[in-house]
Order: sequence, then C-alpha cells, then structure tokens
Amino acid sequence: MGSVRKPDQPVPASSDAPPADVRPAVSFTRELELRLANARLSRNDERILSFLRDHLDELAFHTSESIAQGAGVSRAAIVRFARRLGYSGFAALRAQHREQLHGQAEDRRRRDADAQEQSLLTRKVRRDLDNLELLPEMLGPRLEHAAAQLAAARDLWLLANRETHGLLVYLYRLLHHVRSRVHLIDPAFPDPLRDITADDALLACTFRPYARQTVALIQHARGRGAAIIVLTDGYGHGFLEDSDTALAVSVESPTVFLSFVPALCALEALASSVARIDAEETYETLEATDRFVESQRLMLEPGRLTGIRRRSRPRGSRTGPSRSDAGSSAPRPADPEQP
Repeated sequence: MGSVRKPDQPVPASSDAPPADVRPAVSFTRELELRLANARLSRNDERILSFLRDHLDELAFHTSESIAQGAGVSRAAIVRFARRLGYSGFAALRAQHREQLHGQAEDRRRRDADAQEQSLLTRKVRRDLDNLELLPEMLGPRLEHAAAQLAAARDLWLLANRETHGLLVYLYRLLHHVRSRVHLIDPAFPDPLRDITADDALLACTFRPYARQTVALIQHARGRGAAIIVLTDGYGHGFLEDSDTALAVSVESPTVFLSFVPALCALEALASSVARIDAEETYETLEATDRFVESQRLMLEPGRLTGIRRRSRPRGSRTGPSRSDAGSSAPRPADPEQP
C-alpha cells in the first residue's frame, strides 16, 4: 500500500549530535537481512519485527523482556522469533548484531571522519549499494526461474498498487520491447484479470505494509492456475505459497521512504533474462517496435530505440520454453548482440 516508514526520533536542541536528517542510519546487518528474507514469520514474529525496525538503534541494548513488552508479546515469543531465524536464542541474535554493528561503526568512522559533513544523498547511495550487493545472495537462481516462467507464458500480467505500480509501469515498457502479449493491470480497474488462464503468468509487486488488493488478486490468479511470481521484501510472508516464485529484495533506506533501487535492478535483470530466452521472438518484437516508432517519427534519432543488430539464429535452435519445462536448464539461443 504505502512505502513510508517512521523517521528517526528528533534530536533534542541541546544535543551535540547532528540533526536527524544527517545522522548515520542504523539498519539491519546483512546477516540478519538474509535470515529475515528466508524465514516464514508468524503474526507475533511480524509484531516483533515491526518493533525492531522502529527501535533498531536500541537492539544491541535490549533484553528479551524489554522487546516483549514493547512489541506486546510474551518473552517466549521473542525466543521463538530468534530461533526461527536460526539463532539459539535472543542473546545470540543480539550478540551477533552487536558484533556486526561494531564492525559497521568502524567502517563508518573510517569512511566518514566528520558525520556533520555527510549528506543524506551520500548515506542513501551507500545504503543502496549495500542493498544491491545483497541481490545475488537473496535472489540466487530464482531470477532465472522467474524469467523462464514469463518466457513460457502465453500472456504476461503485471500487478501492483500505489507506489509500487510505478515499478511495474517501467517493467511493462521494458517487456513490451521484447514480448507482444504483456498486460499492465490498472489498480483502479483490475477487471481484465478475469481472463487470466493456466497458460499465463502473473508478476505481482508488493512491499510493506503490503497492498490488500494485490494479495487478493494474486490469490485469484493462483486459483486460475497461472504461474505466480512475486517481487517483495522477504520469503516468509503468509501471502506466499510454496508453488510461487518469490523474488525478495532489501528495501532499507536512511530516508523516510523505502528504497526501490534494488527492485529496479532486479526487474531490469529479469526483463533482460526474458529477452535472452527466445532471441528470435525478441528480435522480431524489437524490429516491429522500431518500425512503428520510425513510421510515427517518435524519436529524434531514427533507428536508435534498441541499438541491437540482428544476427541469424543457429539452425535447429529452440523457439522458446513451454510451461512444462520453464525451469529447465536447456541451452538458450544466442544473446542479442549489442553494438
């Protein structure tokens, strides 16, 4: 639904610390981000996680009792939360967090001798770089599997709400260059999804606090037998099922907004992977787009929309995967050749 989280508490006027908008942000360590992404969390776990996100700068000093009180759960729930993430208990989680925060603090001190001079843009860029470096570990082979499912589908359906809808507008325009049967669902009029079938694939996008309509329409498409791909911020959400292909990315940011930079990176890689799977269809669609754009004189530089030179396909190469072998490792046709 929305993509705004609570900002840091304001710094008292008498404090020697820099103003809130230039203070170094505290975020989950990389190890904890990866564990959270792969954990299936209960309702109590989600309450604990929400409390931790709002009080992350205090995690190293909390006890299981204080977190239980703040999150409104039992102490036993805190222990179960830690064990679900692979720790022996809350003390082990806290100890690792302290150790990694100490290392991060040392790194920050080396990089930023004077925090007063560190701009919000600098901190945003550095956090985004950290998030981007997590992508290969968080996505692994799931991205290629999702691309195979999209390439094998008869029709591709893209679904998101509110701010995340903008991400899929961009993906729609990328995929439009390489595939002809791509549909972007209008959040205010999702009725076309009545036509989704078991031969199709739905790619949905939702991040905390998660759009109710997106989750409901995922369930509708799943009930029709379509392949489901979900771009979100973790693998343990209750709205995901084992049959879905989930793509989890980190959205942490030092600003009051979630960061969609890693999501954009994942979507660009996904579109490029789809284009590589059936090079012949990719070339045909690109050339049809080029011809239309040139005939309508839409660009200042004719013929520069794609910048791709066509080359012949090897004889006997595949024309694209089917739904039954979407996840197979069969050899792909040659990639489109860049100039």
